[in-house]
Amino acid sequence: MSPVAADRLRDGRAIGAVLRGRRKRAGERLVVHVLDRGDELPARLAVVASRRVGGAVQRNRAKRLLREAARTWSFGPGVDVVLVARASCARAGFAEVARDLDAAVQALGIAERSPAGTVTEVAS
Repeated sequence: MSPVAADRLRDGRAIGAVLRGRRKRAGERLVVHVLDRGDELPARLAVVASRRVGGAVQRNRAKRLLREAARTWSFGPGVDVVLVARASCARAGFAEVARDLDAAVQALGIAERSPAGTVTEVAS
């Protein structure tokens, strides 16, 4: 399911539970954490960038890049996904972030491409 406001993880405890889970895949610019809830409710997504990423401008840029890259994927029901930006994410272009996310999501097998999920080059 494409991430919309209603399908976001907002509770710190829920995000912490996903981060403590055992399923994750790291890339150069991001880490994808997954928790299988075992229900049929829509997938929920959270995007996190710590202060290690940089100042507020860099953190927000990294989160925007991750959210946009996540829009190209349709996450299956019953999973919580947390995307964690690394410091290099804020300095990277969209195509690089999208490639890292694609590799992680495919390795975890948690999503399929959205019908409108074509990645195009975006100037950064």
